[in-house]
Amino acid sequence: MYSAYCSWNHFLSNTKKDLTNRIEQTLFMFSDNLAFAVEDIISERLTDLEQLSQNPVLMNEDAEDEEIQEEFLKFIDNHDLYYGLIFVNRDGLITVDTDGTVVGNNVEEREWFQEANDGSLFLSDIFMSSVVDNPILAMASGVKNEEGEVIGVISPSFDLEYLWSFLWKRIDQYSEEQENINVAGETFLLNESGDYIAHPDSDNVLERNFLNETNSTLTSMQGLGADPGLIHNEKEETVNAIAPIGHMEGFDNNWYVGLSVPADEMYAPLRDLLFKYLLLFSIVLLITITAVFKLSRYIVEPVERLVSATNDFAVGKKVLPLQSNAYEEINKLTRTFNDMTKRLEEREKAHRKSTLIIETTDNGVISINRNNAHITTFNRTCEKLFQLDKEDVIGRSLFSLIDHHSDFKAFMNNVYFNRENEHTSRIYEFDCDIQGENHAFFLSMTPLPTIEDEEQIEDILLVFKEVTEKKEMEKELLRSEKLKVIGKLASGFAHEIRNPLTTIRGFMQLYKETDDKKVDNYHYHIILSEIDRVNSIVEDLLTIAKPDREKEKTNVQVNDILVDTLYLFHSQAKTKEITTNYKLDPSLPHIYAEEKKLKQVVMNLIKNAIEAIPENGHIHVSSESVTENEVQGIIVRIEDNGEGMTQETLEKLGSPFYTTKKDGTGLGLMTCFQIVEESGGSIQVDSEQRKGTVFKIWLPLR
Repeated sequence: MYSAYCSWNHFLSNTKKDLTNRIEQTLFMFSDNLAFAVEDIISERLTDLEQLSQNPVLMNEDAEDEEIQEEFLKFIDNHDLYYGLIFVNRDGLITVDTDGTVVGNNVEEREWFQEANDGSLFLSDIFMSSVVDNPILAMASGVKNEEGEVIGVISPSFDLEYLWSFLWKRIDQYSEEQENINVAGETFLLNESGDYIAHPDSDNVLERNFLNETNSTLTSMQGLGADPGLIHNEKEETVNAIAPIGHMEGFDNNWYVGLSVPADEMYAPLRDLLFKYLLLFSIVLLITITAVFKLSRYIVEPVERLVSATNDFAVGKKVLPLQSNAYEEINKLTRTFNDMTKRLEEREKAHRKSTLIIETTDNGVISINRNNAHITTFNRTCEKLFQLDKEDVIGRSLFSLIDHHSDFKAFMNNVYFNRENEHTSRIYEFDCDIQGENHAFFLSMTPLPTIEDEEQIEDILLVFKEVTEKKEMEKELLRSEKLKVIGKLASGFAHEIRNPLTTIRGFMQLYKETDDKKVDNYHYHIILSEIDRVNSIVEDLLTIAKPDREKEKTNVQVNDILVDTLYLFHSQAKTKEITTNYKLDPSLPHIYAEEKKLKQVVMNLIKNAIEAIPENGHIHVSSESVTENEVQGIIVRIEDNGEGMTQETLEKLGSPFYTTKKDGTGLGLMTCFQIVEESGGSIQVDSEQRKGTVFKIWLPLR
């Protein structure tokens, strides 16, 4: 009961606060709309003045004073608020006046003249005039000619009482239109000092100060900004809604519209409503007390049963499905609880199964939190490989583990992930030394999103498999395939060598049987040529055999090889009137390779290019640093405008003993392809007949 009483008090308090806010918001809205009404009146006056300043007669510098006075009189006839107008030249002298009483006076020192003399509109604050001993309001506007030059200033005179009377009529008219706002109060205008500048009782204008009467400060007025606010007058027992009037061109004064309402009248509906609520509460309280005793057991028993089952399930006890034999709401909750426990049990089983799969798989599984770099998964395969316990790894910083375990550091040095590539999966192979032995791994790196947002990456998952044995088997298979190729090459070489040897043998027989010395010399040169041919074939055979010997790799600057090779072939190219040029990347990095073999590749390709150009051709060589498939390397291009190759030649390019040269062996390009491939690179050939050929060599840095 006490709880119900407290709840009711809380309800009444909230209701009172809500109703108070609504009443005050109504007053806010009304005062704010009154401010808009005043803004409209000010805007209309400024519009009147602006339209008058754009009168063609006034804008004409040659217009007579009588013509200007006639336009002034027309304006006064059409606007009841005004009773006089003056025209002031640029020097501050009044040249035209509707009644002619002030012509010739100098107003150069007046603020309204100085403000309007630059061609803009000006509406002053209301002030007490020492001349007429009454509150006045000054208005002025600059007059420009057709070239946009200010030629004078106009200033109307009007009855301020008539203006305020006009204002109250507009406000009363607006109040009648607001049928939903039942507010009876006193409306007034204030300046930024809190003085009344418009009031239904004109004796209060510039005589009373609102801030003094309400014990308020200028700061509280300025704090209203662009929104209305309430100020309470405890002495007068009134509530005052104050709304600022917006600025506009020509009007830069800080004026406020005020609406004063008696506090008793304003909050009377609130008291009536609270009384009705209190009466209703008493009735409801009696009914509630009667019903609560009857319904308590009916409501509480199934809830207690559900709470008990929830507690058992939370501590891991086996919970049997609950019976749905209570009221509909608790039955629905019970069914939801049964369904929830069933799903959680299934999810737990799936989680245990997933964990079992991760722990029993031969693949290593590591997950790393991308925000704090802590390790969140580390399965048994990882424990066995790195000789680390899972309990010592899970939750530990990746960088701390790298610093204290060299084997794990050697592995992670080959894992490349950063903010730029964390949203993409990567698969690659690498080798590293663990426990003093070389191991080969096949690694898959995948970003793991959060459950709530698939775009938000939470972990980086590393799944790797050791492929050391597989790599050894591949090497053995490759060695076996090489032996087969060597057998085929040996057979081909035997055939190629047999041809020149047959020729040599035949000429030696002829040499033995003839006495003609001229024929002997001719046979002698042919025999030497065929012997040179045999030597060339043997040299190519030795070159093919070189990859099996131990490699002598160093850091090589390919630009140096290109420059040296072009220099070697300079005289040969010059003989055929072939121009050579190159464009080399000055920042080209060194690559780790065999310098002699790379030089052999470049020499073969440049030699072939020279031989493919009949005459008056050109050879262009270039180099650049690139990254392909996230592997850094270099590209060398050797381009000529020779005869080019047919499609058939391109398809057979690099095959042993295939050549289009009259005295070629078909082993030069095959050797080039073999050297580049063993360096981890590739050669791409683009060629078109009678247009030339481009060899594009890609080599990795390592």
